[in-house]
Amino acid sequence: MKDSDGKKLNRLIVAVARGNAGCLDGIYALAGGRMLAVAAGIVGRENAEDVLHDSFIKIARFAGTYYDGSNPYGWLLKIVRNTALDFVKANKLRAGVSTDEIYSLSSSDYSPERRENAIMLERAMGGLDGEERKVIYFKYYLDMTVREIAAELKCGKSSVQRTIERAERKLKNLLESGTND
Repeated sequence: MKDSDGKKLNRLIVAVARGNAGCLDGIYALAGGRMLAVAAGIVGRENAEDVLHDSFIKIARFAGTYYDGSNPYGWLLKIVRNTALDFVKANKLRAGVSTDEIYSLSSSDYSPERRENAIMLERAMGGLDGEERKVIYFKYYLDMTVREIAAELKCGKSSVQRTIERAERKLKNLLESGTND
């Protein structure tokens, strides 16, 4: 994410909160791919577009609750995640956050250096086990707190904290060594 993209997204959400529903197109242009990936990771590709549609309705409805200047990607992706989980419950589907499907951190919009760094991070994520990938995803991609992650995973906060710390150490080592073996 470019800093300017985050600022644009912030402005668009604030504009939607002020009643400018036309700015939803801009939100989709900047964050739609990530939002669809989160939805697909939870409900599968066949239902992801329905979840995304419902998410945009919620974004329009609750944009007034967005705190101007906070993390716009985190706010949007939490809405998508919660909408997807509601979809799972309503349709009695089996929820499964597939972090393997949603880690596509590199973008053609990135500078070559930033794209290379994102690809290295994607590879390093492959060196983590499933639980470690999941907590890193929740913490850094969805901007969830340790308490929220613990509630989501139905385990203790201290367990989540230890998993995050272990995953961060592994990532650091993998990135420093340039391999994910």
